[in-house]
Amino acid sequence: MSHITIRRRHKLGHAELLDRVSHLAGRLSEKYGADCRWEGETVYIEHSNVTGTVEVSKSEVVVDARLGFFLSMFHERVEEEITKILDEELERKV
Repeated sequence: MSHITIRRRHKLGHAELLDRVSHLAGRLSEKYGADCRWEGETVYIEHSNVTGTVEVSKSEVVVDARLGFFLSMFHERVEEEITKILDEELERKV
């Protein structure tokens, strides 16, 4: 099993950050067919080939994902895609 951790600092307000992370979760759900749900300040991502979390704090967003066997073969590509989506959401102009 392969593991991905991506950390990004931010200066967004709490409401704006939650909106962007919700949008991020929707994009990941659409791209990978995963179920996403909020619990507190954390989005849980579940799929047969990937499980993980997106945790938000006052200054940082942390994406932590464990890839199943199939996606492990594409670890670098998956990490690049998640990084791209996260960066786009955090830098998105309102």
